[in-house]
Amino acid sequence: MVADTQSLPNETAPLLSPTPNSEPPTNNSSSSNNNNNNGRKKLLILVACGIFILAADFGFFLSQAPQTAIFERIICRNYLLNSRDDMNASLLNSPSEDPCKSELVQGELALINGYKETFDVLPSILLSLPYGVLADHWGRKPVLYLGVVGIILGEFWVRLVAAWSTVLPLRMVWMTALFRIIGGGDQVITSMAIAMVADVFSEEERSTAIFRLSSCVLIAEILATPFSAYLMTFDIWYPYILGLVVVVVGTLPAIFIPETLADAKAKMKNHADEAPLASIEGMEPPSKQPMWQEIIHQAREFKKSTRFIWRDGNICLLVIIAGVGFMSRQSTGLLMQYASKKFNWSIGKASLLISLRGIFSLSNYLVLMPAFNSIAGRFFNLHGKYRDYRLTQVTSVFTAVGFGIMAFAPVPGILIWGLLFLSIGLGFLVTTRSLVTALVLPNHIGTLYSALAISQALGGLIAGPLFAYLFRLGMHLGNAWMGLPWLQASVIFILVSIVSWYIRVRDPVSHDEEEPHLAE
Repeated sequence: MVADTQSLPNETAPLLSPTPNSEPPTNNSSSSNNNNNNGRKKLLILVACGIFILAADFGFFLSQAPQTAIFERIICRNYLLNSRDDMNASLLNSPSEDPCKSELVQGELALINGYKETFDVLPSILLSLPYGVLADHWGRKPVLYLGVVGIILGEFWVRLVAAWSTVLPLRMVWMTALFRIIGGGDQVITSMAIAMVADVFSEEERSTAIFRLSSCVLIAEILATPFSAYLMTFDIWYPYILGLVVVVVGTLPAIFIPETLADAKAKMKNHADEAPLASIEGMEPPSKQPMWQEIIHQAREFKKSTRFIWRDGNICLLVIIAGVGFMSRQSTGLLMQYASKKFNWSIGKASLLISLRGIFSLSNYLVLMPAFNSIAGRFFNLHGKYRDYRLTQVTSVFTAVGFGIMAFAPVPGILIWGLLFLSIGLGFLVTTRSLVTALVLPNHIGTLYSALAISQALGGLIAGPLFAYLFRLGMHLGNAWMGLPWLQASVIFILVSIVSWYIRVRDPVSHDEEEPHLAE
């Protein structure tokens, strides 16, 4: 961070102390102290949020493979104990394969995981707005703490069901969504962490700070998955319990995060003081009305403020395809199950594909995407939103090809090539967000990001059960069709690639009076 020039000694300053009426030095000292305090606060918030996100995701990836293995073992045991008719018995006791890799067991496993992911995301969709209002009234920390409590209780409940599976039906893990009502779930927690960073960092520093937070997820994915696979060689419960411990211990830094609501209000006040009178209408301090009335008011304002999205076909299409693109992020658990079933691997061995995907993705963000940006500017004279537009089209093709390769991969090596193409295609989410941001006015960006978050949550809501049912159907049709979920995803991204050619790139304009049209 650049040092404050006011804090450096001045060689022309008098050696004697100034008289009491000399106020500038006092102001300089106060400004220097404030800048130092702000710098320490920024660093504290960034480090604490980074450790919190790293620990939470490390615990998640540490638990994911053993959880899948434990669920598979429970389902297999229940079917072996409870199946009485000859058809199910023959399917489970086929001498050619492990009974736990049978169609019945794997189909139920895909269904449980798919609906669990769907139910887990519901609280974030339904409660993002109310908890956002609470964060603006009570502060970011109370909402963050509530979210942490809800997540920990939910994770504890899943392990309780797994440990008492002889008494509790495994499908009761779906009830973890009820605990996520406390705090709104994962996406609300992530939003609070990003909001706290955005409150204290300037516009120039904000994107770099948020990128550093985002990199914590990839680091956790790369490190936790092989560590989990190693622990699973001793006992699958070791990494599963340790994952919960890591999540609980990782929440401790949240205690030391200072509240940032005052910083957000100070930014709003400065913005209102600097803005022209005509541009600050409606920016008055919130009235002292009941909380439920404020939530209704915010919902109406959100509906009103999103008209610029639905009246502009270009923006509307980009918001929709951003939600579709997020579906590719919801296939982690199914990827392990698919590789385990197709190649007769253990869940621990199949989980290493997740770590490999994380390495590919991190390399893409740090090396390939900057290289693509440089090539687009130097050789094709594409800059800004025009570069993002072309990269969106290219990365959607990479994603479609990656899913297509994974769908019909006959050997693990070809599946890894599919993962490589898919990891390159993950830049689609970044370029799409950057492109749609360039098409709206600055005062609409906050609302736009809220719409993108809802669209992506809906994409995840659909992806879970859709992929689960397609996987079951693929197993029923035969091993050649086991990759049906990836084939469906490939077809979707082919359509997304085609639709992207109908988006018109233009400068942001006001849509209050004119009705926009799609590109011809």
